[in-house]
Amino acid sequence: MKRLLIIVAVALALVATALIAPYLAENPGRVQLDIGRWRVEMSALVLVGAVVLTWIALSLLVGIFRLPGRLIRRGRERRSRRQLEKGFLALTEGDWPAAEKALQKSLSHRDSTAGYLAAARAAQGRGDLGSRDRWLDHADSRFGRRHFVTGLARARLLAAEGRSDEAVAVLERLHLGKPKHQGVLRLLLENYQELGRWRDLRLLTPALRRADVVDRDRAGELAAFAARRELEAAIDIDQLEASWKELSRKTRQRHDLVGAYAKRAGDLGRTARASTLLERSLSAGPDDELLMLYADSDEGDRAHRIKQCEKWLQAHPDHIGLQQTLGLLYLDDRQYDRAHDCLERVVSQRPNSRAYAALGRLLDRAGKLEAAAQCYRNALRLRDGRGAEPLPPPAEPS
Repeated sequence: MKRLLIIVAVALALVATALIAPYLAENPGRVQLDIGRWRVEMSALVLVGAVVLTWIALSLLVGIFRLPGRLIRRGRERRSRRQLEKGFLALTEGDWPAAEKALQKSLSHRDSTAGYLAAARAAQGRGDLGSRDRWLDHADSRFGRRHFVTGLARARLLAAEGRSDEAVAVLERLHLGKPKHQGVLRLLLENYQELGRWRDLRLLTPALRRADVVDRDRAGELAAFAARRELEAAIDIDQLEASWKELSRKTRQRHDLVGAYAKRAGDLGRTARASTLLERSLSAGPDDELLMLYADSDEGDRAHRIKQCEKWLQAHPDHIGLQQTLGLLYLDDRQYDRAHDCLERVVSQRPNSRAYAALGRLLDRAGKLEAAAQCYRNALRLRDGRGAEPLPPPAEPS
């Protein structure tokens, strides 16, 4: 740009000279200078020429005096660039001491934000956290203000060191300044998962969607995943209820989240809290996972659940999941004959470890020890991924 301006200025000067030269040739003008006893007379054109020549001579003289300094600076810059390249190559190879040494030599001649950040990475690779922080401070204060890129680099280094909580604090400040920065959002996503901050992750998903870090479907799945983990991590029933109420109405209709809520409520000894939610979801159609959760009941709620399952079974008489849930509920309610009929049908059509274990309890109670033992063995075999073995035939009455 500077060279272009010089060319334009010279061109304009030549044009101006060509325009006024005829006038000066006819009327050159006279200039008289009195210096003490001396008097100098010349034409205006000669005076202008003398001034221009003097300026050119002085410029050449100054340039000659500055030439050694320029050559020295250029040599330093070349050496600095070579050391910077050497440092980056060593950093890529993982040779941390050589990288930091080369970068330090480069930075002693010329400041470079990228060089400071690379030196910080090399210092962390060596395990020298004090030097790392000093390099980061140099990068921060280079222009008298905190750099966004330096903050991002600091967060990356903290996360790599395992200090995710400190990295998140830095990233959240950066996110306030640039809500759509993809690098910040991706790091927040990773560190929220690392720390198990599922609520924060769930609340972050709209920002991830707006910044095109994830598409709409992936954002929905990510929010559901975070919500499920949040429900599973609830430490008491109040926190579980609060987390559930924060979810949108559409999200609360997902079967996997209803299941997560019901399971955690059961783990906290509050199975009745999930009855209404489970029944609302199961009324739309039987779901094996939800039915297994519905089978876990306390004594006060069990009769209602049995009645509800019998009603659903009338609409879906061949549904094995309903048969198993009813069998388990009958067993807990001491309706042993009904439980036996349901569980025997389940193990004959869709054997699984839970049904075999429940049937084993029934047979054990009835004194059929050999059959009960085989049921327990089958439960273990199925749990290990092996097939079930046939039960011994019922003993003939004597």
